[in-house]
Amino acid sequence: MEEVPEELKKRVQALLANGEEIKVAISTDLRFDGNYGKDWVIATDRRLIAFNQNGAPEHQLREIPLTSVEAVEIVEMYGNNILKVRTSEDAMEVARYSRRVSPKFELATPELETLVQDANPDVEHEKQHRPQGWGKNKDKCETCGKPLPRWSGVCINCVEKRKLIFRLIRYSFPFWRVSVPALALMMLIRLVSLYPTILSKEMIDNVLLPAGTAVTGATMTATGEPIPSPTWGHLTGIVEGISGWLALPVAGSWGHLVTIVLLMVSFNVFTMGASAVRGYMMAWVGQNITRRLRNETYEHLHSLSLDFYNQRDTGNLMSRITNDVARLREFIASALQDLLGDSLTLFYICAIMFFTNWKLAVWTLIPVPCLIFFTIFFGKKMGKVFSVLWKRHADISTILASTIPGVRVVKAFARERYEVNRFNEKTYQVFDGEMNAAKLSTLYRPIMEFIIFSGSILIWLVGGSQVFEGLLTLGELFMFQALMGRFFRPVYTLCQMNERFIRAATSADRVFEIIDTPPSVAEKEDAIALEDIKGTVEFKDVYFSYDTEKNAINGISFRAEAGEMIGLVGHSGAGKSTVINLITRFYDPSEGSIEVDGHDTRDIKLKALRQQVGVVLQDPFLFQGTIAENIGYSKPGASQHEIIAAAKAANAHEFIVKFSDGYDTMVGERGARVSGGERQRISIARAILKNPKILILDEATSSVDTETESNIQEALERLVRGRTVFAIAHRLSTLKYADRLVVLKDGKVDEIGTHAELLAKDGIYAGLCEKQIELSKIRAL
Repeated sequence: MEEVPEELKKRVQALLANGEEIKVAISTDLRFDGNYGKDWVIATDRRLIAFNQNGAPEHQLREIPLTSVEAVEIVEMYGNNILKVRTSEDAMEVARYSRRVSPKFELATPELETLVQDANPDVEHEKQHRPQGWGKNKDKCETCGKPLPRWSGVCINCVEKRKLIFRLIRYSFPFWRVSVPALALMMLIRLVSLYPTILSKEMIDNVLLPAGTAVTGATMTATGEPIPSPTWGHLTGIVEGISGWLALPVAGSWGHLVTIVLLMVSFNVFTMGASAVRGYMMAWVGQNITRRLRNETYEHLHSLSLDFYNQRDTGNLMSRITNDVARLREFIASALQDLLGDSLTLFYICAIMFFTNWKLAVWTLIPVPCLIFFTIFFGKKMGKVFSVLWKRHADISTILASTIPGVRVVKAFARERYEVNRFNEKTYQVFDGEMNAAKLSTLYRPIMEFIIFSGSILIWLVGGSQVFEGLLTLGELFMFQALMGRFFRPVYTLCQMNERFIRAATSADRVFEIIDTPPSVAEKEDAIALEDIKGTVEFKDVYFSYDTEKNAINGISFRAEAGEMIGLVGHSGAGKSTVINLITRFYDPSEGSIEVDGHDTRDIKLKALRQQVGVVLQDPFLFQGTIAENIGYSKPGASQHEIIAAAKAANAHEFIVKFSDGYDTMVGERGARVSGGERQRISIARAILKNPKILILDEATSSVDTETESNIQEALERLVRGRTVFAIAHRLSTLKYADRLVVLKDGKVDEIGTHAELLAKDGIYAGLCEKQIELSKIRAL
């Protein structure tokens, strides 16, 4: 229900009968003439009203009684969709809109269908097969409705920082034997680090001042004589000071001075040594947490289905496993302990200051609220800047992840300068964002320094007046100044902690989003393991959609007997690749079922099913490694003899032994060091070694020359024997020996039969064959 303009609302109200209510009101962003503009669709419990401008100054009204409507459907076009209403006499287009607003029409269409059903309870309406998840707005948060960041997929507004942080802390529990002692050591270090400041008060009041007044003659002995200046004879006092740690020497003596200096040195040495030990302990804890998080995330990634990868780019996932996990390590190993350590430091400092002179302590803390206010204010500003920077850095990772693997295409089309310019533009955006952050930082630091300086001025003014009045010693004044310098750093750190919490929580949400994402192709607890299948495959009224907007398959039904070769034929986008994706159970059907040997594939264990299925792709993927490792990938532990036998069966042995390193030849990233035909035969050898009962050939010979195709065909003839085969080929000559051909059109089975039967039928397949014959003649000429 959108807010209808007042003028249109009056026109609608004039049409409504008593008791008639508006149930749906939705606006478009396009007009039927193709220009941008707002048309309206309004539905009551009795009628459908469409307001369309169609180039006229004001909206034209069309009224359709719901009792005459038989179906409400969405017609998908290129870049825009049309909401269509079909009656027994006519089909009317009532709204046109862009893909940008399609989510709200997906939500409104079921409501319109319900209204039509309620208006015609006795009429059987045509049911629409909606893709699974249809009607959900994937670009907005389901909780708050706000847009999701494209680079993240995590709603920052709904991040529950507390839950995420506690969940994150649980990853440190297995290492508590190290983290807890490190925490205790940190508490001791923070306390001990303040002792030199306290000792400075002792040095000034009881060592330097008495010695100074003795030199100036300001202080007399009990007999009225001046205290003599320190001489080398006082070295005996040094020895007494070193030997008497518990009982301090006489005030103002060399022994007293040396004792305090040695204590300061001892405390600092202990602090530095303990900090080094604690740093190593927390580095060990942090690296273990990083290792555990990365391993768990990577392991879960392998359990996720292909639709998860289709919705996310490689750079985004890499950033989560590397950058986000590293940020979480820093938070657990450093930020959390800093939070407790800085809080303790503030407590220790305040306790010392209030115990020494509570009035001066109150004056000292006056600048603290200003410090907190400006830190939080600038923190929010910096948070917005860094969120934009985060996106821009992710954009750079995405460019690198796409262009480096695709460098051949870049060079083939001479697009190096374009890619460089595109990268330069992104780096300039990062530069611009970093400079915005620098502007805020350069403004923030002087303000903080002035606030700290103002605190020092207050101590000098208030403390100095108390020194004149005899309420404060000079040592205490200097101790306050030293504590003031130590006070503001933890305050600043604690004020920044909220930003660190937000960053850590967002990174945790990005990582846990992967860990918590259930695979869409999930294995049932009671799934069975078919260890030796025969290979009968049957599709039963199968529907499927990749994007929850449009079905790629619409009610496919056919049966392949064990050992039968099925050829899949059709135009691009007809659903051929989708069929093989469903057989391998990379996806599950939205409706219907796929059975192997009479068992629904959803009832079979994934590993047991996929171990029985072999795939030879049009563009086979080879991993970085040797030829032998790539062939043996399908059968862990395969012997060298088995690998060579599979290579010979795939007609690959001959070219492999010509390499200087033979089977130990490195293929390069994605097989870049071998040709397309060689890569294809290595892929066939990999499938032969697996010895599957169901074999899928996806355009296995479409991108090679005639001689290589002959070698591959010969290898495939050996591979298909005794197996159930599903073969896709644009060269129909490669399918003429198939037992049956399944011709697909718009996601449906249009024809089924042998090569001769389909030619005699003179349908789609016959037309495709005729076109290929004509193309062959053109090539021959």
